[in-house]
Amino acid sequence: MLCRIFLILVAIMLSLCSAATAQETPLRLGVAPFSSPTSLFRAHRPLIQHLERSLNRPIRLYTSADHATFLNDSLGRRFDILITPPHFGALCLEYGYTPLVRYKAPFTFVFVVRADSSFKSSRDLRGKRIAFPDYASFFTQAGIQRLAENGIKADKDYQMLVRPSHAAALASVVAHDADAAVTTLAPFNLTHRDTRARLRVIEMRDMDMRDRVLPHLMALADSRLDAALVDRIRKAFQSFPVTEEGKAFFAASGYEGYVPISPQDIVTMRPYVETLRQQPFFSPPESDREPS
Repeated sequence: MLCRIFLILVAIMLSLCSAATAQETPLRLGVAPFSSPTSLFRAHRPLIQHLERSLNRPIRLYTSADHATFLNDSLGRRFDILITPPHFGALCLEYGYTPLVRYKAPFTFVFVVRADSSFKSSRDLRGKRIAFPDYASFFTQAGIQRLAENGIKADKDYQMLVRPSHAAALASVVAHDADAAVTTLAPFNLTHRDTRARLRVIEMRDMDMRDRVLPHLMALADSRLDAALVDRIRKAFQSFPVTEEGKAFFAASGYEGYVPISPQDIVTMRPYVETLRQQPFFSPPESDREPS
């Protein structure tokens, strides 16, 4: 039900649509809940404005209560455009979405600790409390696997704490509820500067990262949209990095720009997609359910 979706609609957002044609139906931009709704809107405001100008059409930003709900809302075609984790994206391509672009930066992991801590590497965190974002997020699933591949196993070598989002995982470190959080540079860079000042990044350079490069967040469009409109949306995304607002967005986030979603990206995501299918929260569209 739509009540499960958090619609970010405040008075200031309505004023942003002045450049869009009022007669056009707004396009629903669904962004994965890797931060609070307010933070998501603040971070994506330049993109929203650019899409509105490029498409001459209003854009409304949506998110969901958690990653599991966001996946099922996406599979239920509640959004016209998605900005979604790569394992969700690969699965959504099987259920009626069309690839647009993904962030160019590879999906990299970092430990974040308190600025006044003595931790210097992942080896210092054995036996400690490590906070992860939402369990259904790609980052948590991939992070657990990557740590295990390097001999650091959950509930054996560290206490795993699951939080609702990247921001909540970082907040638990600030509050001394966790010794470290596993995240990526982009969510860390997008946190409030007062929070960042109390934290410090330990990159996982002491871990084996040679096995594969993981793709970053993907942008998809609902294939039920007119093909010409999908092409315009893709071109609008592609032109965003060269604007002044886009340059500032990518400099702040570390996403580096956009690249096409490649067949290899989808191949890389297959093991994670199969893991998703086995999760109790996975709810395929009604047309794909087995008859009772």
